Amino acid sequence: MIGRVLRTREVPVLGALVVLVLLTAILNPAFLSGDGIKAILIESALIAFLAAGQANLIIMRHIDLSVSSTAGLVSFLIGNYSMNNLGISFPLALGIAIGVGAAVGVLNGALVAYLKLPSLVVTIGTLYLVRGIFYYLAGGTTITADTLPTWISEIGAGSIMGVPDLFIIAVVLCVVMALVQRYTHWGRDLYAIGSNPPAAARVGIPVAHREFSAFVLNGIIAGLAGLILLFRFSFADATAGLGIELYVVAACVIGGVAIAGGVGSAIGALIGAVLLQTITFVLGALGVSQFWQQAVAGALLVLAIAFDRIVALRSRQRVNRLAEAPV
Repeated sequence: MIGRVLRTREVPVLGALVVLVLLTAILNPAFLSGDGIKAILIESALIAFLAAGQANLIIMRHIDLSVSSTAGLVSFLIGNYSMNNLGISFPLALGIAIGVGAAVGVLNGALVAYLKLPSLVVTIGTLYLVRGIFYYLAGGTTITADTLPTWISEIGAGSIMGVPDLFIIAVVLCVVMALVQRYTHWGRDLYAIGSNPPAAARVGIPVAHREFSAFVLNGIIAGLAGLILLFRFSFADATAGLGIELYVVAACVIGGVAIAGGVGSAIGALIGAVLLQTITFVLGALGVSQFWQQAVAGALLVLAIAFDRIVALRSRQRVNRLAEAPV
């Protein structure tokens, strides 16, 4: 039992996170202060939330780069409605988030699952499509905290025993998604499709339907992430959510979700998001510029992909040797 746990892909990532935190705490004891940890968790929340849905797609050898545009558009639409109508209720905000996210997910899913277009190309297209609509609607409008209802800022600033509410929401989503991945037919089908799509189709798994539903679910999560974005900043303009899609992919891959498909979990993506944000905070504390912080994040993504490739090749060689061994 212990050996099986230690062999999971999430354990090395969690170990790297613990080592990084301990080393930084030794060099700078203030790092482990309540405010320092809280800052890392609250900054990790949005990436972890989005990574929960992205992990499903990467497990199937797909990707969705439109999530940042979707989240940004939703945050602006909710804020703009509130500004023009002197407030907005939570059910209406939730409905806008789900509706917009589902619409983008349906578009991506239909193009990828049924027209068999590459998900990378499709979602780059929808990234610019949604962002273009966003720019047109937003123009020079800026949504500020004084135009939003108080419940939005209260959720954004709230915490339970020092743990930010937004991070708790992200953890709950990642745990639920991990349970779905592990214990439902739908979740297990994702791994089968990612491991070998033709074989999955031959054994009766509805590949196109699973791909479509995963994109729709990811779109809904991206829409709900727009609420998280608005909760976090109580602010929105035409740049909301810009550029976070690559951090979401990086969090998944660093967290052990294999870009080649068939391996990983939402829990690993959660750990990857926290590790990525911790590294950013550490570099910031050391006075490293933001440009180099982005370079480090990119380098970690490349290293994680290279490591995953090496592990896959070694595993394949081991299988080949066993197959060729005399009986």
